[in-house]
Amino acid sequence: GPHRGDVSTPLRQQRRNFLQLDLHGSVRHRVYPLFDEGRSLLGLLQTLRRVERDPALAGVAINLSGLRIDPAMSWELRTQLQALRDAGRTVVVYIDRADLRRYHLASVADVVVLDPMGLILLQGVAAGQIYLRGALDKLGIGSQEWRYHEYKSAFETVNRTGMSDRDREQWQALLEDDYGRARHDITSSRDLTAAVFDSLVNHVTGLLPAEAVAAGLVDSVGRWEAVERIVVQRGGTGGLLQESDLQYAQVEQWGAPPTVAVVYAIGVCAMDSGIRARKLAVELRELAEDDGVDAVVLRVDSPGGDVLASDLVADAVAACRARKPVVVSQARLAASGGYWISIESDAIVATPATITGSIGVIGGWFYNQGFRERLGLTVDHVQIGDHADLGLGLPLPLLGIPLPERALTDEEVRRTDRVLSSLYDDFVARVATARGRTPAQIDAAARGRIWAGTAAVEQGLVDTLGGLQTAIKLARDHAGIATDRQVRVVERPRLGCRSPRRSTAIR
Repeated sequence: GPHRGDVSTPLRQQRRNFLQLDLHGSVRHRVYPLFDEGRSLLGLLQTLRRVERDPALAGVAINLSGLRIDPAMSWELRTQLQALRDAGRTVVVYIDRADLRRYHLASVADVVVLDPMGLILLQGVAAGQIYLRGALDKLGIGSQEWRYHEYKSAFETVNRTGMSDRDREQWQALLEDDYGRARHDITSSRDLTAAVFDSLVNHVTGLLPAEAVAAGLVDSVGRWEAVERIVVQRGGTGGLLQESDLQYAQVEQWGAPPTVAVVYAIGVCAMDSGIRARKLAVELRELAEDDGVDAVVLRVDSPGGDVLASDLVADAVAACRARKPVVVSQARLAASGGYWISIESDAIVATPATITGSIGVIGGWFYNQGFRERLGLTVDHVQIGDHADLGLGLPLPLLGIPLPERALTDEEVRRTDRVLSSLYDDFVARVATARGRTPAQIDAAARGRIWAGTAAVEQGLVDTLGGLQTAIKLARDHAGIATDRQVRVVERPRLGCRSPRRSTAIR
């Protein structure tokens, strides 16, 4: 019959506890159950949901020392911690060294404790890259570029010596969004003004423990033992519990619960690496036929890549959607091909820290411009076909790819231009159809430009802001699963022989 808890529950509820979370190491999309010190984002979010529902828990005490997490996951974790506070639970955080991103996460807490030898570094935000044109000129390597359109800047690193105006414009907008969000959240949580925060960033930057207390950034200075004392003061009469001590949620329904499958598309869009498009497409089509799965969430974290791989997965998403709801959850990156594989879903969810869009096409061609001659090498060949020599050239050291002997001719440039231009038009048309807009409307938001999640919602490229939990909720809503009905979440693809089938029950 249904599980009703255990006999110790009434005793435990008499003594309120705090859950202890030691977040040393990385938070990632997937982790292996053995010999892996990382944490999965889904597992961590579900643990915090259990704290929210368990009447025996007064809150959570978190050690952020050594945490490695990207901005999108950090926002999702912070949002879940804020939900804990809104539900009446207490959040206590310990930090030792924190940059702006980690402090942004820590600032959500009711109490922030900084190590006596710690440091808070509010250095602001920046973005930049190395440009290779000068070095390639010295080496004798030429390059040609096709971009659709002016914001598609990936090839600038090899074709320029600095940012183009359009690339500077889009990255400046992303940084303004990033900094503005951090400032808003921190000042709201710590009861500071925007002017005070800007002054700390621009005129102080690094704050020692006593300075951080005086500035209102932290509440106390101490090591983890201080957190344990604060827990007792905040109502944690039962002390700290480990995750293994958490009680099971009570299940009131009979029979198998509805199931939502979270499918991960992580890495570059490639056929047999990155998102592994061949296998991912098969996985999605199998889920479409699986009567035991009620809805699918596609978690996308990809900078793009091969258009063939992207389109293969997009078609599989469309086939799955024809049978059951599919909702996309965009993580840190869902750009270019990463956006392409998102568009055939019922809804797209992005975090404010997501970099998405980049609806465009780019191509490039490297060729020998004296590099081979400097090495004292010569080349000779025979061919049939006017363009058969395009791939012939010196293998580049370490890279193992050939450096073609020549640039493309004017005719070859025109042919390449026609192919890439057609790809861009197809990309825009497909997005327009999927998003219910005209190609002209999508083109205005496309042209290769990247957008932060917040701006992508305004541009009509994303439906709503949120994280993985938001996408799961939307998926169950689309599937008609009642809000009080417990669902089972399974993760796909499976991680191989080291990873058993994993599932998580949530409400």
